[in-house]
Amino acid sequence: MMKIPLNASTFDEEEISAAIAVLRSGQVTMGAKCLEFEAAFAEYMGVNHAIFVNSGSSANLLAFFAFANPLVPLSDGKRRMEPGCEVIVPAVTWSTTVWPIVQAGGTPVLVDSDPETLQMRIEDLERAISPRTVAICPVHVLGNAVPMEPVLALARKHKLWVMEDTCEALGTKQNRRFVGTKGDIGTFSFFFSHHITTIEGGMIVTNDDAMAELFRTQRAHGWTRHLKDRKSAEAKHPDMDPRFLFINTGFNVRPTEINAAFGIPQLKKLAGFNRRRVEIAEQLNRELGYLAEKGLMKPMRSTEGTESTWFGFPVLLRDRASRDAFREYLEQKGVETRPIICGNLARQPAFKHINHRISGSGTGSGAGRLAGADAIMDQGIYWGLHPTMRPDEIAYVIQTVKDYFA
Repeated sequence: MMKIPLNASTFDEEEISAAIAVLRSGQVTMGAKCLEFEAAFAEYMGVNHAIFVNSGSSANLLAFFAFANPLVPLSDGKRRMEPGCEVIVPAVTWSTTVWPIVQAGGTPVLVDSDPETLQMRIEDLERAISPRTVAICPVHVLGNAVPMEPVLALARKHKLWVMEDTCEALGTKQNRRFVGTKGDIGTFSFFFSHHITTIEGGMIVTNDDAMAELFRTQRAHGWTRHLKDRKSAEAKHPDMDPRFLFINTGFNVRPTEINAAFGIPQLKKLAGFNRRRVEIAEQLNRELGYLAEKGLMKPMRSTEGTESTWFGFPVLLRDRASRDAFREYLEQKGVETRPIICGNLARQPAFKHINHRISGSGTGSGAGRLAGADAIMDQGIYWGLHPTMRPDEIAYVIQTVKDYFA
């Protein structure tokens, strides 16, 4: 029996040596390396600004608190997020996509997800919009992507912000452009198991100069120290010591130079990592496609126009009992699995204590209206698909799946 982990380390001596060099330099808190990584990431993604933080969750936190900030620049008829305002999110997402909405005073509105693509159902979006809606948060799940053109069209029509949670889809393209760069803000995660790693880390991107400056002050206490135009901000307050000048509310979600030292070489490897992910996914789909034809197991389908980067290999079984039995077999054979992230978030215990609204197209009331999200939660799992998988490991997974259904 082989052990097939969900993920494996993608860093090597290059990243380790870079981290050691940072430690030897004595400059370990956020500094020149972080700025270098931000510049490289912005250039790679084709955006004006990239702001490095300590996690993808923190990137989401800054994004939603920016929408609620009284100094946020408003344009194109967009409104500030105030207590009770609504943000539309898919029911299938990670918890810290939603918690920052609540923490910033907003109300999450959950729409259904498509069991075939795992993405937010575009058909449900417009009916979810109310007079209190201020933003849409498409979440690009497991390396696939939400169809962005209709999202952007609705946002323009209703004058809404668009915040793309791209923490699971770094490098995914739709119509030849990176997802995460299409809305007002995009967020990314560099956790150990993600497309690249900085051990812990995340990035927030935008093309809005004023918004980027807000993120820089929010990231570190609300002070001016890391602003691009620090001198202009400080000139407005000549009676204050500029070393400790606070112009906004803020957090402390700074990364370290060690994280950036990891990220710089990892970013250079991203395209190669993602090519390998696609190759492995294509092999799995070729070898296991007959199971979908028989209706036994359905792999995720990429949305139209999307070049998916396959965070893992998600599949849906016929029902919950079939899923549970299949999951148990894989685990017994050494193939590590996970649920498809949080499943239907409306069914998680925390939602009993959270003010939220459900706008699904299913039957019944409450969480039961999110039929697609329910199917993903009850019938879905995924196993590991990462760029360091050896041919014999891939072959073992394929044979294990075939043996189960045989």
